[in-house]
Amino acid sequence: MGVKRSRSEAQAVGDDSMHPSRKRARDERSHKTKPRKAVDLENNTAIKKRARAIERLLAHDPEKLPAHKKRELERELAAHKRRIADAQYKKIRSKMISKYHMVRFFERKKAIRIAKQLEKKLAQATNDDEIAKLREDLHKAQVDIDYAIYYPFMEPYISLYAKPAEGEEEKAAQYLHTERPPMWTLIEKTREEGKKALERLQNRRPAEDAEDEGAQDDGKKNSKKSKAKKKEEEEEDGGSFFE
Repeated sequence: MGVKRSRSEAQAVGDDSMHPSRKRARDERSHKTKPRKAVDLENNTAIKKRARAIERLLAHDPEKLPAHKKRELERELAAHKRRIADAQYKKIRSKMISKYHMVRFFERKKAIRIAKQLEKKLAQATNDDEIAKLREDLHKAQVDIDYAIYYPFMEPYISLYAKPAEGEEEKAAQYLHTERPPMWTLIEKTREEGKKALERLQNRRPAEDAEDEGAQDDGKKNSKKSKAKKKEEEEEDGGSFFE
């Protein structure tokens, strides 16, 4: 009875007897990797999943990755993060527009009505002082219109027109001669640059809060240190006081 050959021996004999072209084809098939399915760039969940997979891959053992592959993954990750941030921005923007839509609409209508009233009075005025005053008020009303339209979507809207007190008559003067928020002054300056500049202001994104958060963290740390130091001083003072 013959001795049964091991699997490795049998494979070695098979490899030696195999035609070189067939052997090369088999080796090529064994080294082929399954192509990765393309990420659906319209699906935010799929983008987030791929971004997390890349982050895990880069964090696991970056030294084993070829330099060109690492750079490729880093570029892909940066692109996916931009897509995620854009999707989040659009979501919040839509929510903010919906939240302040009514108040902006009513204030724009009111400012338009006031501006029309002032234009009518200005056309009938003959006194120079009255004309100058009406032009000043008309300018304010026109800025109020742009304020209601071009106030940045991503920022909480600050109302211009407070409701008149009960029994008080609604007059243009009571709206035009009240204090304006800082954004009103910015819109007044921006409207001089034209509509495109106003649209850029309307669609501007909030400033990055990373530095502010870092400053807050440092402030908290310093606050904790100062509190600890103050407590030690109080304990020392307390001990000497009661001895």
